[in-house]
Amino acid sequence: MKKVYLKKSISAFLILGLIVWIISNLSLLILAQDLTPEEQARIQKVLQTIEMMERAALDPKPRALKQVILTEEELNAYIAYRLRTEPVEWLQELQLKLLNDNCIEGKAVFDLSQENLPNFIPKKAVFFFSALFQVKENKIYFEFKKVFLGSQELNLDFVSEIIKQIALAHNAVPEGLNRSYDLPFGIKDIKSRKGLAIFYY
Repeated sequence: MKKVYLKKSISAFLILGLIVWIISNLSLLILAQDLTPEEQARIQKVLQTIEMMERAALDPKPRALKQVILTEEELNAYIAYRLRTEPVEWLQELQLKLLNDNCIEGKAVFDLSQENLPNFIPKKAVFFFSALFQVKENKIYFEFKKVFLGSQELNLDFVSEIIKQIALAHNAVPEGLNRSYDLPFGIKDIKSRKGLAIFYY
């Protein structure tokens, strides 16, 4: 009787594990037909890395910090994947260029067609930026150095005010350009080198 119960329990556990795997990978499986094998491999590596860091965070045993390195290409493939599977309001595209000493550059494409903004800001706005980041007390802080709308450099205070006005119009907290975000679960620190992101967990 115990053997039969054990077999049923193992079978149920395996089926449950398969269901969880299918759900967690469903969006990637759906997108696979539109992705190259290289893009699929990059996304899968990031997903596996996230899962590994989350498992490590749940382990109660004390240990020294470990690190994992992702390439710029892997990170950008994952960002594109997330934007397709979990759309972010206004943001259509985000690409990052990783540089030494926690410096980043990037391109962000926004759909601003529903916003009441100055006429010189197009409804589909392409921004380029450079920024520094640092991690402190489980938050990542960004300090933007330059922001361009197309080829036109914008005043940073002006950009902050625009962001605040959009936030207020949507009943959100009116934060400006430079702000902090909570670190993802399991991550203790982030650093960058040229073309690489280093995550400590």
